[in-house]
Amino acid sequence: MNYLLFAVYLVILCWLLLRMHFTKGTGIGSKLLLGLFLLKIVAGVAIGWISLHIYGPGNDYWDVHDFAWKEYQLLLTKPGAYFSNFFTSDYQAGYAGIFSSTNSYWNDLKGNILIKMVSVFNIFSHGNYYINSLFFNFTIFFGHIILYRLFSKNYPGKKPAVIIGCFLLPSTLYFSSGIHKDGLVFLMLAVLVYSVYQSIWKNRFTAKRVLLICFSLACLFLIRNFVFLALLPALFAWILSVKAKWSSRWTFAAVYLFSGLLVFNISSVFSKIKPLDIIMAKQAAYMKLPQAATQIKLSPLHPDFGSFVGNAPEALNHSLMRPYLWELPVRSLLPVNLELFFYQLLVLLLLIFRRKDQIRPDQPFFYFSLFFTFTILLILGYIVPNLGSLVRYRSLYLPFIITPVLCYLDWKKLSSLLFIKK
Repeated sequence: MNYLLFAVYLVILCWLLLRMHFTKGTGIGSKLLLGLFLLKIVAGVAIGWISLHIYGPGNDYWDVHDFAWKEYQLLLTKPGAYFSNFFTSDYQAGYAGIFSSTNSYWNDLKGNILIKMVSVFNIFSHGNYYINSLFFNFTIFFGHIILYRLFSKNYPGKKPAVIIGCFLLPSTLYFSSGIHKDGLVFLMLAVLVYSVYQSIWKNRFTAKRVLLICFSLACLFLIRNFVFLALLPALFAWILSVKAKWSSRWTFAAVYLFSGLLVFNISSVFSKIKPLDIIMAKQAAYMKLPQAATQIKLSPLHPDFGSFVGNAPEALNHSLMRPYLWELPVRSLLPVNLELFFYQLLVLLLLIFRRKDQIRPDQPFFYFSLFFTFTILLILGYIVPNLGSLVRYRSLYLPFIITPVLCYLDWKKLSSLLFIKK
């Protein structure tokens, strides 16, 4: 019965996908768009099956499924409690500790948002994980579509490269397809950036776009607050450089220099605002988790400029370079090792085979992508002490750096050297 229900829902969702005005405007053919969507569905089924049958119960994806089933049962038996418990804190501190990683209503809210969402899916799936995954990935697929529309505007004539960067990066496709907070972060980030871009491009912040910007920022703040914090200087510099018509390069450099000074000195003026303590608390929370098979050594942070600057090379090495090609604490990392090595190779090739007729490299969106992604990777390198979590978190931001690389590469020149005519 579940197989039949899955097939029926899949046909309905495919039909809806092709009927929507937003998807029709992508410029992607119906067959290709359906193929990309079905690939997303396959990735969602695969990550659910692998996490259950390879790693066993008790993993993040199936824990969400189990909690959502309990919430669904609560909806059927005690609907009042179902709607009220989302806003109720059972902790002694009440609603304090908005940046806390333990014993906090706000920390629990990150997962509760997703659990409530999946509990609604259960109304139609009767608690089947894979049907829930179908609904979830239909929603998250719009994140890929939004990014495609965004990058295709910035890199016209680079359709194959943009499709690969926005839909087909293996780790992004895989990890954003599991029923987890990662997919929601990916979607909300895409909605936010596209809404800001449209507002800047059309020189008008409409009520609808402002609402989307505020909603996506609020969701990111509640689900991954460090992503929200990393976005603030990047968004400000992006909008400022466009509105003031200043050099993007120097605008971003100045804004980030000021932001860095603010982060390291604001506590001396406002004693209760301690951004360094937030990052340190995140690191400490991760360090307290049980040792993973992919655990890596992480230098502890201290609340001073010297500690954060001194730890920056290690943090960037972890987030940009690891796992190394030969680093294989578990066999399941091998595809990730190969993927990361391929990206590193692409960046090296870009230094030699960059197109000369591309859009000006000082465009504001390019610098937004570069500075925002660099900041996120730096934070992840500071706080995440195991490779398994690191590659999952990092995967969400890869389209912002790999897509431009694919578009800037001179593929004709590169292919002419690889396939020399005799």
